[in-house]
Amino acid sequence: MLAHKQFFTLRLSDYLAPETVEVFDSWRFMGREWMGEAFGATEFLRLRSRPEYTLLINLDLQELPALKMKELLQRLELAVSPGMDEREVVAALGVPTKQHDFLPDRQTLDYQLFQPDPYHLSLTLRKEKGLTNLLLLAEDLSKP
Repeated sequence: MLAHKQFFTLRLSDYLAPETVEVFDSWRFMGREWMGEAFGATEFLRLRSRPEYTLLINLDLQELPALKMKELLQRLELAVSPGMDEREVVAALGVPTKQHDFLPDRQTLDYQLFQPDPYHLSLTLRKEKGLTNLLLLAEDLSKP
């Protein structure tokens, strides 16, 4: 897993053509005010109160170009890939801290990662497509 120091500097526009990235400065999510960049449902978010630090990355693994997705996952130092099933995720990351079955066609696996720095990782797996979404939150600076 990438250390916070490097995570904080990540910007979506470093991975995609800047003209394809939507920049926004006010969005309410998880009870907080964010600013950041988006490409469809993929988002790199920074708290409005701490705009210099990327604290949350939400990746739509079906939407981003495959080569860019691979590059991003390697940069994040996450041993996951689009389409993985639950067995493969557990083999790569261990048993999740929590599991949610919000809808019948998908499940979400939550992980608490502590090395080298604390993160909350949430993975959404769809029955037919496997791993489709990834949310990664740097935890120690994410509190308002």
